[in-house]
Amino acid sequence: FLARGQKIFRENGCGGCHMVRGTEAAGTIGPDLTHVGGRLSLAAGTLANNPGTLAAWVAHAQEIKPGNLMPSFAVIAPEDLRALAAYLESLT
Repeated sequence: FLARGQKIFRENGCGGCHMVRGTEAAGTIGPDLTHVGGRLSLAAGTLANNPGTLAAWVAHAQEIKPGNLMPSFAVIAPEDLRALAAYLESLT
């Protein structure tokens, strides 16, 4: 499941904006996600960090916090969002 989440991260171009040290993701526009799973909150303190809110943030970032730099990825299927969230939560 985590490998699937990592694949979804790569296939959706997340590494173009976000860095995950030790991977090919080397973006500098968005926050460094190397330890995102260990954070208490997301979106500059807007949301508690858990798999559900992380998936919601990825899918609906502009609806949750209009005008932020993160685009909404509502096109990602729910099961894929769960896998992506699980992968990101594993980054501690």
